[in-house]
Amino acid sequence: MRSYKIISALSSKQKNVYKIESQGISYILKEYANKEEAEKEMSVAIQVATTGYAPKVIEREGNIVVYEYVDGENFCEIFKRATMSDDCDTMELLATRLSIFLQIIYSFTSKTMKVIDFNNYVVKDGRVIGVDFSNVGEGMPYEDVASAIAFALTHCVGEYYECYPFIYRLLACFKLEMMDVINEVKERLQCRAESSSARFDVDMDMLIDGLANFNKQGVDWRKLI
Repeated sequence: MRSYKIISALSSKQKNVYKIESQGISYILKEYANKEEAEKEMSVAIQVATTGYAPKVIEREGNIVVYEYVDGENFCEIFKRATMSDDCDTMELLATRLSIFLQIIYSFTSKTMKVIDFNNYVVKDGRVIGVDFSNVGEGMPYEDVASAIAFALTHCVGEYYECYPFIYRLLACFKLEMMDVINEVKERLQCRAESSSARFDVDMDMLIDGLANFNKQGVDWRKLI
C-alpha cells in the first residue's frame, strides 16, 4: 500500500475513517474491525461504482480499504436547509435523486441500504452518491423508503410536516402510498426514539395519524414486482 498523509478523522460508529492525501490527491481510508467487514462493504462499493453512484476502490490491504474521495455537498445539510426555508422544489429534487440511487442499489446488488442516514450521501453533478455501504443487506426497496422517511421526519428543521414535500415525492418515485409503508415508518421512528440523537416533540401516534391521513394517491409497489 502506498504512503498516505492523514488530513483529518471523520465521524463513523462502525469503523475508523480518515481523509488522507497522496501526491496532492485526496482519498478516504477506512479501517474496519476485520477483513470480513472490509470485504462486505468494498464488494458493494465496487458494484455500485460502475454506475458512478459510489466512490471507486483504490486499494486494499487486510482490513484497510482506500476509496476515491468524492468532493460533493452533504445530502443532510442540503435537506436541512431546504426544510428550514420551506424550499419545496429542493426537497422534491432531493427525493427524486435519492430514489434513483436506491433503485440503482437494488438493481445492481439485489440488496437494500437497510439503514438510511442522509449524512452518508453527497450530492455531486446532479447525483446522490453513497459513501457508506456497511449496512447493506437483504430486503425490499419499500423498507429503504420507510427508513428514509423516518430520518427525514427526525432531522427536518422546523415542524414535521415541513418535510412532507420530500416524503411524498419519494413515495411517488417508488409508486407507493403512505399506507404501504406506514407500519415500517412507525417501527423505524420508534427505534429512533430510543436514540439520544433523535428528537420527538410531538406524540408518536399523532405523527403517524397525520402521515396516514395526508391525501395523496399512488400505486401499490407489489404490483410492480
